[in-house]
Amino acid sequence: MRTPDSRSFAVAITGGIGSGKTEAAKIFSSLGVKVLYADQFAAHLVDSQAEIRNRIRREFGERVVSREGTLNRKVMAQLVFTDNRLKEKLDAIVHPPVLEAIDREIEKFKRSGAESVLMVEAALIFEARADSLFDYVIVVDAPEEDRIARIMKRDRMSRAEAVYRIRSQIPAESKVAKADFVIRNSGDRKTLERNCRFLHRLLLAAVRTSGPK
Repeated sequence: MRTPDSRSFAVAITGGIGSGKTEAAKIFSSLGVKVLYADQFAAHLVDSQAEIRNRIRREFGERVVSREGTLNRKVMAQLVFTDNRLKEKLDAIVHPPVLEAIDREIEKFKRSGAESVLMVEAALIFEARADSLFDYVIVVDAPEEDRIARIMKRDRMSRAEAVYRIRSQIPAESKVAKADFVIRNSGDRKTLERNCRFLHRLLLAAVRTSGPK
């Protein structure tokens, strides 16, 4: 956890694949919270920095780069989500610059003096050991069967593929144990909205009073 130095809170929202963390982040955004998405940072950095693309090309070969020199994300996903060793190699290339970019955004937000909340949605907060960048970490959790069904529908995967994706991440119970706040996502949209609104009020109350713990 970041050492608090203002009443501007940097909050991570994370959770396992299929937990509904992105949906929860969108609800916070609709409530007026500024939300940054780590996947968007990663996509921008890979697209804009030839050095990162070249490292990926050297590690994974020409098959992952299109004729135009852009990353072929479909091929890349097929590789890394069927081989944890390859996924770790990609993470080692992409995570450091992404975390640096996010840290710069947090520092800029803190320096602004705004008494508000900046939220970052990211899947691998604990895997990347990035929780120290934030004042608080929210974990969105959902029953595994709900997650499997969500992944299969969203990504058009088989059950075996969905289970493999889940197993490739830190177990949900470990993330929950490390969280400052947990949002239970039963799959009911109204309940998810109600839980997000409640937590939003708590965060705003903390901003107005004592600051981070």
